[in-house]
Amino acid sequence: MTQTKKYSHKQGMPPGSLVHTGKAYESTVSIEYICFDDNDFSITETNTIQEVLPLLQPDKVNWLKITGLHDISVFEAIGKHFSLHPLMLEDVLNTHHLPKFEDYGEQLFFTLKDLSEEDTASFLAKKQLSFILGNHYLISFEEHKSDLFTPIVDRIKTHKGKVRMMQNDYLLYALTDIITDNYLRLIDNMDDDMEAIEEELLNNRSKLVLNKILYKRKQHLSLKKSVIPVLEEVRKLHHSESSLINEKTYIYFQDVIDHLLQVAQNLDTFREMISNLSELYLANNDIQMNDVMKRLTVVATIFIPLTFIVGLYGMNFQGYFPEIHMQYGYLYIWAFMILLTIGMLIYLKKREWF
Repeated sequence: MTQTKKYSHKQGMPPGSLVHTGKAYESTVSIEYICFDDNDFSITETNTIQEVLPLLQPDKVNWLKITGLHDISVFEAIGKHFSLHPLMLEDVLNTHHLPKFEDYGEQLFFTLKDLSEEDTASFLAKKQLSFILGNHYLISFEEHKSDLFTPIVDRIKTHKGKVRMMQNDYLLYALTDIITDNYLRLIDNMDDDMEAIEEELLNNRSKLVLNKILYKRKQHLSLKKSVIPVLEEVRKLHHSESSLINEKTYIYFQDVIDHLLQVAQNLDTFREMISNLSELYLANNDIQMNDVMKRLTVVATIFIPLTFIVGLYGMNFQGYFPEIHMQYGYLYIWAFMILLTIGMLIYLKKREWF
């Protein structure tokens, strides 16, 4: 499906129009409201946003975890309650949007992609993730259900780590860090795959290896397209100096930047590795072709004098051939050709032709 078809149904509509451009993965929008502080926490699950909004507690961290983007009424209610800019909600619903960070003053908006290797047809499965950070709340948006944020929820339940002791800006960092760790996992998997392809290439010159190299090249481009913009947007967030982010939290976002830089450096390395593997494959093909041509040349070299002998004594005209009238002439010719063949094989072997 082309980009034009994805956005064609938004043509002519004013900026800020709430239109979901992606696929409806869930039948209904599910909302998980997690409220916590250092002393207590509560989790409420519902499908109606009106049930959650009255439960918000300004003195605690309020995390609205929304799964499913196809119900526009949910976004209208959220936008009205939190006074969100329409362009912010429009970007949430635009599942084909590139990673982006925007400072709207009273809210911070951040969107990026969660990546996985589940969808082999498109080389990487991409899931849109968006966050809206407010004064006492954080709203996260996911296209469909996943276990990506389960470790953070578990840490809130068990009071492990610093999540319960910090504010919603630290929660945003923790969620971003989970996504970044997933990028690192993909990098590790790709590193293992590249080593396996290199080893296979040295032992196998079939076209299947070439297909794997081409697949990794496309996967690399897809990963780079999704990850590199995240690095730039996290840098914007880190330098935003927004009052919504505590000064002590900025150092944690620097850690995310360091991880993304590591991913970016590895992607550059993989680009060179893929190029080297392609060149190695072509070099192997050239070597294989040279070996074939050398063997054919050896066979042709051996049969040229044999063909001359057979042709000489097979001429169809009356003539005087003393060897033909010898009693053992036939055997002598055979013995001569066999010795000639053996001699040429020994000579070519010493010259390392094969």
